[in-house]
Amino acid sequence: MMEYTLSLALVDFLPVVFTAVGLFFIVRMVAYINGRQGRVAALGAGLTVAGGFFKAVWKLLMATSGGEMDIRLLDDALFILMAPGYTLLAFSVWQTVRAVRGQKTYHVWRAPVIFIGVMFALSAALYVSRPASPAWERILLSVMVLATVMTGVLLILFSFRQKLTLAGTLFIINLVGVFLLNGLARMPEQTIALQWIEESINAISWLAFMVAAVRVYGYTRENFGVDTAVAATPVTA
Repeated sequence: MMEYTLSLALVDFLPVVFTAVGLFFIVRMVAYINGRQGRVAALGAGLTVAGGFFKAVWKLLMATSGGEMDIRLLDDALFILMAPGYTLLAFSVWQTVRAVRGQKTYHVWRAPVIFIGVMFALSAALYVSRPASPAWERILLSVMVLATVMTGVLLILFSFRQKLTLAGTLFIINLVGVFLLNGLARMPEQTIALQWIEESINAISWLAFMVAAVRVYGYTRENFGVDTAVAATPVTA
């Protein structure tokens, strides 16, 4: 069983805070361009932050109880909540980028809700047919990682297209951190030292995301207006 120290468990709340603040400004950015799409982003952000928070709580309980309080639902909440959360975020950011570029946008709920429904149906079917297998988790984990990467790539492209070099660079740092953590998590022996490295990368990458999100939102407020017709209109060229 993986061991957690109290200090390590407490530090795990830092990325949750940075993510929450960053996503708050991403939601505001999306909502400023399109209010209805902002509601999709808000739900996605709420699910994503909740997933990270419950995972951090699980680590804290494990650390304070010496591994006795292993509440699996809190641990599993990371991908159970983040998979649909990041799916909604990826779709809303994609719609926002299209709106800013004057391209056609689509129904705010239909596509992501259908996709999430199919995802959970497949995961549930695997859980029922093969309860001892981690296959049901891998479906959700794969979607979570893919949607996280898509959201990051879209924000990077948006930043550089709008000549927000610092924000784009910070989003790249965040995405690199995501890939590094994914690789480190696959290492069979998760020592305390390795976990500190992982937590440091996690905190730095989401701090970068938070700063980038604040800058992108500020730029959006200055250069784009609210458009109830689903398309954003640039104030400046």
